[in-house]
Amino acid sequence: MIASCLTRHKWCTATVTLREGTGKVTIKALTVKSNVHDILYFTRIIHRDQLLYPFKVVDRVNLFDIDVNYDGVGFTAQAIATRLAISKALCSFISSKEVEYLRLAGLLTDDARRKERKQPGKRNARRKYKFRKR
Repeated sequence: MIASCLTRHKWCTATVTLREGTGKVTIKALTVKSNVHDILYFTRIIHRDQLLYPFKVVDRVNLFDIDVNYDGVGFTAQAIATRLAISKALCSFISSKEVEYLRLAGLLTDDARRKERKQPGKRNARRKYKFRKR
């Protein structure tokens, strides 16, 4: 059985394909020269934990193979987008009680924050121009 999901976080898009297997992680990032990676693509442990956290919540570690495609940069944004996509794809493999565990852990909720637009009369969204008295 295969489940696929596409999610976004900030400017990053993650497409995840989940299938029953042995826990193999394959990452394809368009912005990196050597295209295919494993979980060691993320150098920080906190980012690796983000990928595996949905499996830990429902106690299904090393039971699924994960294929991830990224479009967009930023390791943290990629990890968060992947966590959301894995959680949504995992819902087709688990019971409704376990889906509720994911929801209570906040794994099925998207981060709705977006970039604020530039305001007129200001340099950026919030930054003002330098004050000149004369």
